Amino acid sequence: MRVLVTALVPSHLVPMVPLTWALRAAGHQVLVAGDKDLVSFAAAAGLDTRLVGGGETRQRLTRPGAVAMPDRAAMDQRADSEWDAVGERWRTRLGGYIDDLVRLGRVWEPDLVITDPVEFGGLAVAGVLGVPGIVHRWGPDDFTSPLLARATVQLHDLCTGFGADGFPDPALIIDPSPASLLPGGDNTPGLLSRYVPYCGTAELPDWAVERPGRPRALLCLGMWHGRVLAETGELPLGFRHVLDACTEEGVDVLFPIDAVYHSALDGIPSSVKVVDRFPIGPLMRHTDVAVHHGGSGTSMTSFASAVPQLVLPGDKPFLQTTGRLVQESESGLSLATEAEQHDPRRVREALAGLLGDERHAKAAREIRAEIENLPAPADLVNTLEGLI
Repeated sequence: MRVLVTALVPSHLVPMVPLTWALRAAGHQVLVAGDKDLVSFAAAAGLDTRLVGGGETRQRLTRPGAVAMPDRAAMDQRADSEWDAVGERWRTRLGGYIDDLVRLGRVWEPDLVITDPVEFGGLAVAGVLGVPGIVHRWGPDDFTSPLLARATVQLHDLCTGFGADGFPDPALIIDPSPASLLPGGDNTPGLLSRYVPYCGTAELPDWAVERPGRPRALLCLGMWHGRVLAETGELPLGFRHVLDACTEEGVDVLFPIDAVYHSALDGIPSSVKVVDRFPIGPLMRHTDVAVHHGGSGTSMTSFASAVPQLVLPGDKPFLQTTGRLVQESESGLSLATEAEQHDPRRVREALAGLLGDERHAKAAREIRAEIENLPAPADLVNTLEGLI
C-alpha cells in the first residue's frame, strides 16, 4: 500500500509521525509531500519526502488569512460573503503547490492520502485520484469539521478543474485524543487513537536525563508567542512573570528555543537554563510543570506524560480551547486573559498551586492512563488497509 501524507506546517505533521512509522513497519510505503520546512522535518523523522511548490511555509503563512482557524461562534456568524473572501485566500495558498501535488499523485498513485484538517490539498488530491482521504487531527479541537464543510463549497471548483466531482468528505477522521478531552460541539466524531509523543530527535545531554535537585518547569513558547519575541525582541510579559515566579518559588526552568532568539533573552534569572530547540518528549520525565502557549503538541505531550500544565494561551481560539480543556480536566490551570497573564501575583499563585496541590498531578495521571488505554497507531494499520 502506498500512502501519501500532507500537512500545512511541521507541527501538524508531528502527531502523524508515529502512524507513518507504524505503516512503514507493516511494510507499506509512505511519502510526505510539502514545502521545504515540511520535507526537512519529515526527512529528520526518517520518512521519504517530495518537495512540491518550492515555497517556504513561513512565507505562505505571512499572507493574511492564509490559515483561517476562527472561533466556533465566529464561524457560525460569518456571512457567506466573508466565507467567499476566506475561500479566495485558501485558493491562493493552494495555488502555490496544488498542481505539483496532483501531478505527484497521478505519477506515484497512492492508495490513500493522510492529511491534517486545514491543509486541504491532501483531501483535494484524494478526490482527484478517487482514493480515500484520511484527516488526522492534531488533538482536541471544535472547529475542523465545520471548516471542512466550508471547504467543500469554497474548493469545489478547484477540485472539479482537475476532474474530481468536488472537494471530498474524509473517508475517516483520526482523533489522537482521549474521550475526556474532546471539546464537543458539532465536530464529526473521529476514531480515537493513542497520542504517542514525537517532537523530533536529539542526543540527550546530562541535563536531559539526570533528575534535577529542585522542582523543574519546562517553558515552551510555541510559534505564536515565538512570533512576539521575534517581532519585539522581548519575551511576552506573562512568560516573564512565570520566570520571576519560578525564581521566587525555588523552581528551575528549562527553556528550549531556537538559538536565533537567545540574544533577546538577556536579563532572565540565572535559574533559567536556555537551550537550543530540543524535543520536549524526553524532558517530561523530570518536569514538574509544563508552561506553554496552548499548542496542541506541547499540551498532548504533557497529557501523555502526566505532567501538570500552566497554559498562557494567546488570543487564537484553538489556543484558548486547549487552555479550557486543561482547566476543566483539573490537570492544570489556564490564565486565559491578558489581565491574568500580566498580573505577577496571579501568575505566582497559579504556579504555586500547581506545584503544591496533588489534585492536579492526580488528574494528569488519570488522563495519561486514559490515553494509554486507547489503540496505538500500529493498531490502526488494519483499519486503514480495509479502506482500499
